Amino acid sequence: MCAPFCPDRLITDAVTFFVVNPLGLVPLFIALTRNEPASSRMGIARRGVIIAAIILIAFIVVGQIVLNAMGVSLASFRIAGGLVLLVIAMRMILEEEPAAEPVGPDGAPIVRHDRDVSVFPLAIPYIADPGTIMASMLLTDNERFNMPQQVVTTGILFLVLVFTYGTLRAAESVHRVLGSTGANVLTRVMGLVLASLAVEGILTGIRGAFLLH
Repeated sequence: MCAPFCPDRLITDAVTFFVVNPLGLVPLFIALTRNEPASSRMGIARRGVIIAAIILIAFIVVGQIVLNAMGVSLASFRIAGGLVLLVIAMRMILEEEPAAEPVGPDGAPIVRHDRDVSVFPLAIPYIADPGTIMASMLLTDNERFNMPQQVVTTGILFLVLVFTYGTLRAAESVHRVLGSTGANVLTRVMGLVLASLAVEGILTGIRGAFLLH
């Protein structure tokens, strides 16, 4: 059995957790917060990463136990997650340009508080997407890895999330370079990529379900 700090395992964990794809999140984050002031964007990024970390830790600790207790297979979980991602991807591809922000009598923009985008869709399913959740559960499988190994894997996950937060903080600079048109084009392209990943997850889940039977 590989030790907790085995180089091969450390590299495998780090590469696997990069399914979060911090750089790929930048255009998604730009599109999600394009009408927010800089201070709000930083807060959204911080809350999104923290909430995603809590979700992933929860799945590491009790996810496998809960799924087994409910009789839910990993294949079914992957299919459900893929369907959610596919819906979001289609909205990114087909959604029309947002209308101009409404303004009040004083000419200041009216800030909408109807939803917190740091929770949905930033924290889940953008950061804590089905692939990352699956990876966190598989790399901390209670039947394959002991507690020290699971602790090291969790630490690597935290490092990847810190890097993700750094890339989101730099998104404003990227947005200045791209402009609105560039951000819009990237949003559509990333929507296509996200749709492809969603379909791949669904197909993988279906194949896994057939293998179970």
